[in-house]
Amino acid sequence: PPPPPPPAPPASPDAVDLQRCAELLRSCERRLSQLGRLRQAKRVEGRVAVAADALQDAMHLQLRRVSASYDAGRYAAAVGCALTLDRVDELVNRVHMNFAEAIKLCTKDVLHSHVVLSLGGDGAVSGPQLRALELGKYKDVCGQLREDYFDSCLAHNFSALLRVLHAHHRMLRHLVAAEA
Repeated sequence: PPPPPPPAPPASPDAVDLQRCAELLRSCERRLSQLGRLRQAKRVEGRVAVAADALQDAMHLQLRRVSASYDAGRYAAAVGCALTLDRVDELVNRVHMNFAEAIKLCTKDVLHSHVVLSLGGDGAVSGPQLRALELGKYKDVCGQLREDYFDSCLAHNFSALLRVLHAHHRMLRHLVAAEA
């Protein structure tokens, strides 16, 4: 039978059904292996590889998004995709990598916003100053935080870190339940 028609393109990257895409990719890979060494297979082979890379990138993007702020739907989509593609080990490694990256990003974001506030707010900080803060090393940006903003920055950092830790915990619980 002919393959089903391709699904309509999603309205946004969030609308991608990763598990369905993974199932379609597996179907294409099976059909490609059936074609063997035919000329038709060689023409399609590169496209299937590009689709596999794009799907893997989409899965990683969803994991990055849920690392800082857990979203059960997005995470379930990434887990379903990984299970379909037999890439659970990769998923677990990515969860841990993204967890570490989320910690760095959330603490730097909190610090950045408190430094901007301590310098007088958005209106008082010039574009080049903002870019320097965004690109600056953590220790250099810390040196610009006024002492009277330290306690609130520390409290907001703890709050941000707890959100990331909670998201990580929920992700691991979901993954353990999915593997069972």
